[in-house]
Amino acid sequence: MCGIVGIWAKDGAKVPEEQLWAMVAQLRHRGPDASGVWTAPGLGLGHARLKVLDLSDKANQPFSDARDALVFNGEIFNHLELKKELAPYFPFETRSDTEVLFRALQHWGSKALPRLKGQFALAFYSASKQTLLLARDHAGICPLYTLDSENYLYFASEIKPLLSFAPVRLDPGGVIDYFAYRYNIQNGRTLFQGIKRFHPANFWVIHLDSKHREEGRYWNLRFETRQFSWEEAQAEFNRRFEEEVTAQSLADVEVGMFLSGGIDSRALLRGFARTTPNMQAFTLGFREHDDDYTAVTALKEKYGFTSRLLNFPQDFAGHLEAVVRTLEEPFGDLIICANHFLAQEAGRRVKVVLSGEGGDEAFCGYDHQRAFLRLARLAGFGPTRWLTRLALRFLPAGLLAWVQSYPGKFSLAELARLRAVNRELRDPAEAYLELVHLFNSEGLRELLAPRFQEAFGAAPDTGPIREIFASEPETWMAVMRAEIEQLTLIVNLLKQDRFCMAFSLEGRVPFVAKSLMELAASLPYCLILSPVNKQLLQTYADGARKRKKAFSLFATQDYLASLLGLMDLYATEEAVRESGVLAWPAVQRLRADLSQGNILAVKRAMAVVIFLVWWKVFAPGSA
Repeated sequence: MCGIVGIWAKDGAKVPEEQLWAMVAQLRHRGPDASGVWTAPGLGLGHARLKVLDLSDKANQPFSDARDALVFNGEIFNHLELKKELAPYFPFETRSDTEVLFRALQHWGSKALPRLKGQFALAFYSASKQTLLLARDHAGICPLYTLDSENYLYFASEIKPLLSFAPVRLDPGGVIDYFAYRYNIQNGRTLFQGIKRFHPANFWVIHLDSKHREEGRYWNLRFETRQFSWEEAQAEFNRRFEEEVTAQSLADVEVGMFLSGGIDSRALLRGFARTTPNMQAFTLGFREHDDDYTAVTALKEKYGFTSRLLNFPQDFAGHLEAVVRTLEEPFGDLIICANHFLAQEAGRRVKVVLSGEGGDEAFCGYDHQRAFLRLARLAGFGPTRWLTRLALRFLPAGLLAWVQSYPGKFSLAELARLRAVNRELRDPAEAYLELVHLFNSEGLRELLAPRFQEAFGAAPDTGPIREIFASEPETWMAVMRAEIEQLTLIVNLLKQDRFCMAFSLEGRVPFVAKSLMELAASLPYCLILSPVNKQLLQTYADGARKRKKAFSLFATQDYLASLLGLMDLYATEEAVRESGVLAWPAVQRLRADLSQGNILAVKRAMAVVIFLVWWKVFAPGSA
C-alpha cells in the first residue's frame, strides 16, 4: 500500500509541483521507500511508495510512458493473469502490478476495473482521451478522499493533505451521523466540511477539456442463491479461500498476520500456513492469562509459527490524541487504541500483514445480525411473536444477556432497545436502524445542543440503509448488505488502513475478496444462518465448534476506571460548550450513567470522548 495525491486545475492552469510535494510529504508514512510527482497542463499527480512487489526503482510512481500516467495505492492480486492477456499488446519492463495496471487501463479504460482482483485506489491520466480516471476497489479497502471546489479538484489517500486547501470546518450532517452510528456510514460524508469519501466500487471519468464528469459503479454484491449441499459449499469455500490467501501472500518482503483465538483468525492461519512456513503472527492481549494467548499457544504447537505476543498497555489513554489524529475519521470505541498498538508492533518486523477483517460481514457472523434475524423470523408467526414479546417484557435483563453472550453489563436500557426493535419488526429497515443506532432519534435530541439542532436538526442519514432494505427481497440479504456497504465493514477497513499505514505496514484482507463475498451471496439462508456461527469458516479452521466470544475492552473495572478518567479529562463543560455540538446536561448524565458499567452507557460515553478528542486535535471551525 502507498499514498496517492492529485490536483486538477479546472481552468488548465499549471499545478505547482511544490504543492504536490507538500501533499506527498504528509503521506510519507504510507510510502517511505520512494516518492515522486508528475505534471501535465492543468493536472498534477503525486505518490509515496511502500516497496512490496518488485523492489526496483523501475516500479516507482507516478508511472508514465511519457504520455499517460498512473498513481495507485494497493495491490492487484491477479496481475500475473492480466499480464498474460496483455503481453501480445505491450512489452513489460518490470515485475510489478503497477505496470500491469497501467497497461490494463490503457488497453481497456474503465472497463478494466471489473477485471481487477485486489485492493486499490487509483488515478489514471490518458493523454489521447484527455481524461482523468479515479476509482476505488469493490469494498473500500484502500481509501480515497476528494475536495471539490469551483476551480480545483483535490484528491488524496488521507484527509490531512486536503486540509491545506480549505478551512477546517465541521460538517454538521457528518456529526449527526457519527453519533447515530458511532462512525460515519458510506454516504460520502466525513466530519470535515467539503471533504468526501469516494464510494467503493465506483469510478469517475473526468473529461478535462469539457469538464464533464461521468460517474459509474462497476461492481455490486448480488444475491443469487444456489442450491448447494453442505459438502459442496464447504468444498467451494475451501477452494476459493485458499486461492485468495495464496494470492495475497505474494510479496518480495516478509508477510505476517494478525492472530487471535477467533474463528476468522484461525481459518486465516490454516490457509496462510499452507503458503508461508514459519510466518510471524502478532497477538494482542488485554489481561493476564488472556484467552487469546492460551489459544495462540495451542495453535503455535500445531502450525509452528513465530508468535509475537503484545500486552495492551495500561497507559493507553496517554496515546489517545495521537491515535485519533492517525485515524482522522473518529470511531467511537476505544478499541482503536488496541488496533494502533498491534499495528505498531507488526510494523517493526514485517511490511505486509494479513488479517481476518471482513469475515463477520461476509458470512453474517455478528451476534447482533443473527439475533435480529431470529427475532424477524419469530415475528412472522403469530404465536411466536407474542411469546417473544412476553419474554422481552418479563425475562430479567441478565438472562437475556447470557443468551446473547453480551459483552458487558446488560441493563434496562439495552432491554428497552430490544423491545423497540421487536415493536418495529413489521418494517425491517426501521427495526434494524433502531438496533444499530448508538443514539436513536430521541437520544440525539437529548444529546445535541439546542442551538446546533436549531441550525442543523438532529436527523441522521438513514437513506442508504433504507434503500438497501427496499431493494432486497429477503431481510437477511439486506442485513448482510447493510453491514458490508454502509456499516461495520466500512469502518473496520478504514481502521486497518490508517493504523497499518501509520507504521508503513500494508494490510491485506482475504475475507473481503470479491470471490468470497460473491460465494457468500450465493449461499442459501440455511447455510449462512446455520446453528453454528460461520460454520464454513469453523470447519475449515479446525472443525471445532467455538461460540463467538463477545468482547468489550471496558467490561473490567480497571478499564472502566480509565474511561471515567478520560471523561473527566476531555468531556469538560468548557470543551463541550466550545464545540457547540453537545448539550452539557446530557454529557453530565452520560458521566453519571457510566459508573454503572452498562455496555450501552459505555459505548455512548466512548463516542462522546472520542469526538471531543477529535475536536481538540483538529480544532475545526463552526459549520
